This record gives sequence, C-alpha cells and structure tokens, in this order.
Amino acid sequence: MHHSRATVILTRPQGKNQALQLRFEQAGLRVATLPALTLQPIAATDPVPDPATFDLIFFVSGFAVDRFFDLLAEQGMRWPQGLRAGCVGPGTVLALQRQGVAQQQILCPAGDQPYDSSGFLARLKASAVFACLSSVLIVCGTTGNPWLARQLQELSLQVKRLPLYRRDARQWDRQQQRQMSSLLADPAEKKYVVLTSPQGIEAFVDNLATAQIDPDPLAESTTFVVTHEGQVDSLKHAWQQKLPAGNAGTLRIVQALPQEDAIFHIVTISD
Repeated sequence: MHHSRATVILTRPQGKNQALQLRFEQAGLRVATLPALTLQPIAATDPVPDPATFDLIFFVSGFAVDRFFDLLAEQGMRWPQGLRAGCVGPGTVLALQRQGVAQQQILCPAGDQPYDSSGFLARLKASAVFACLSSVLIVCGTTGNPWLARQLQELSLQVKRLPLYRRDARQWDRQQQRQMSSLLADPAEKKYVVLTSPQGIEAFVDNLATAQIDPDPLAESTTFVVTHEGQVDSLKHAWQQKLPAGNAGTLRIVQALPQEDAIFHIVTISD
C-alpha cells in the first residue's frame, strides 16, 4: 500500500501513541506525534477508599485505572474478587484487564450504544447489576463532565468522585511551531489530525492560533479524525472562536470509534 505525501498527526497524551504510530508507518504514512495534553498525577489528599465499600467503580480513562491501582498497591490493598468495574472505551477495558480485572466483571457500552457516559448508563440500566446497586465510586481527573455522577445521583445512588490526575494543555515550543507551520501550511501535503477529547481539541486549536497558522490552507488539505460525535461541534466551535479568519464550515471531519483499529482503518481507506 503506497500513501503519497500523507502525514498523520497524533495528539493523544505521551505514551498513548506508539502502537498506532508504528501501524501507520508500516502502512507507508509519515507520522508526527504531538501530544495535545499532559496527564499529571496529583497527590491524593486522603487514602484511597477501600474498593470493597462500593458496588461498582467507574473509571474515566486508562490513566485513571493505572493511577488507582498504583495507589491501591501503595496502601497494601487489592481489587476485590467479583467487584464490578465500569468504563466507556475499549482502551480502558484493556487497562482494567492488565490490572487483573476479569472481562465479565467490566461493564461498558455494547452494540450500538455510544462510547460515552450515556452509552455506559444505558448498559448499566440494562444489566442485572443495576437492581442491587447502591454505591458508585468514579475515578477521574480534576476536570471533566459531571453528567454521569448527576445521573447516578438522580437514580438515588450514593456517588463519590475520586480525582487522581489533571489534564494540562501542552504548548508547542518554538521548534514544534516551526515544524507544524511548515507542515500544516503546505497544501500539497495531505494530512490527518487525530483528536480524541474535547480538551485535546481545545489545546490543539489554541496552538494553531499561537503559531499564527493560516487556517484556510490547513482546512483545505487536512482531514480531522474524531472519536465521538460531540467532538465535531467541539472542533468547529474552537475553530470559530480561536481562528476567526477561518471558516469552520469548510472543515473535513470524519468520526471513528475510539479504537486503534477503527482510527487506522478510517485514515487508510481515506488516503
């Protein structure tokens, strides 16, 4: 398979891009890795609560899983056998399995349910777990959408949030600004930008504005790959707010499932 003058820009946090980068390079595409966010652990102000005191623990990301299990180990605690875990994405499922949580103990969206909090809630309500559920721990970052917590509370469940890390926008240095200015402004260079979160979208477009990259040539030669339908509006809104000289209506945006296979497939069939 030959991909002429095509570059994929990966923006997931450091440590999350290697496998996908290798697949794209093996398929003949060039890859630029430019994380939009940095994930920073924060010190827990209190000991991590005993997981056995909850009926279900919901993790917002694979990083939340790893951080929680690290703290459990530091406190000499283990994941109780039979405790249910919840999440929205296949990457978080894999992180839980790496930590020893059995597949049958993990609740996540299935079938046509969206890979988001609404999809998880629908899956939860349809499961046998829901009938005997009374308490939920949500392991998360310091920022994020509190929608799921509110929905669970409205169902008369006891909900506790446990923020264990923060997401910081990552600013391009001078060298990265020059690299991206050259790459993104070249209309002959076909480009794919993979964006996987609203915060990452905001940070990426912020960097475009700071680097004073002309939005029109960029829009003409770039396909933006997002992993949730809500990110389409997030990208258009950020583009219009931060790059007012550009027209967000001209952006070419495609959606893939939040899986590496799906992201790889949608880029390679488009090229």
